[in-house]
Amino acid sequence: MGILSAIHYAVALLRMNLRAAFARPVVALTTAAFMFGNNMIWYLVWVIYFANFSNLRGWVGADLALLLGIVAWAFGLAVLLAGGGRELAQAVADGGLDVHLGRPRHPLPSLLANRSLPSGLGDMASAFVFWLVFAGRGAADLPFLLLVATASSVVVVATMVATQCLAFWLPRAATLCEELFQQFLMVCFYPQHPFGFMARLVLFTVFPAAFVGLLPVEAVRDGDIAKALAIAAGALVYAALAAAIFARGLRRYASGNRLVEWR
Repeated sequence: MGILSAIHYAVALLRMNLRAAFARPVVALTTAAFMFGNNMIWYLVWVIYFANFSNLRGWVGADLALLLGIVAWAFGLAVLLAGGGRELAQAVADGGLDVHLGRPRHPLPSLLANRSLPSGLGDMASAFVFWLVFAGRGAADLPFLLLVATASSVVVVATMVATQCLAFWLPRAATLCEELFQQFLMVCFYPQHPFGFMARLVLFTVFPAAFVGLLPVEAVRDGDIAKALAIAAGALVYAALAAAIFARGLRRYASGNRLVEWR
């Protein structure tokens, strides 16, 4: 009963915030269209690259399109359903967490679903173009692609939360938190297979971009279920880690002159 109640609560939050995000549909769809165009322009850079070089350490244009599609879906889904996570640091700084702490549920889902970014639709739409047009994948590949890309989205949200939580320990760190997350995204969108062992170790641990970019591409290219399961396991681990960091930081959260502690 408790699990069903939590699911209903999460669905209600998402429905409410999606409705607010698309209250002005023309503005929302224009924002999504601009993001779609931005992704196409970014891919054009790689088209020019592969027109001059046959491959990038074994990767060809189709592999790069596969990567961009997976990351675009992962990021788009993250900001569409959990865009409030990008405002966590600011909420810590200005006392905005009070609203979520006052609700009869864990504050993190409420905070994540507090904002929905329509631009995420543009990212998600561009993913299908990358996969079906530029990567040469077929409709039969979509279930597996959506599975690994959605698992990658959980890693994106977890990293968003973890970086934003630095604000609990570093006052006025909202800008730093956002810059760290942007650096994470930049690495996700860049081919990671040429990196050496130490760099890959970092990308599979403290800066988990490999679970968003490299590993999903390899799983799809090879049709490797084991790698897909590794992505899903990584998503669960990083989600639990992000929740633990948030709970730890919340003990330090101060609203005005009062110490607000959530257990």
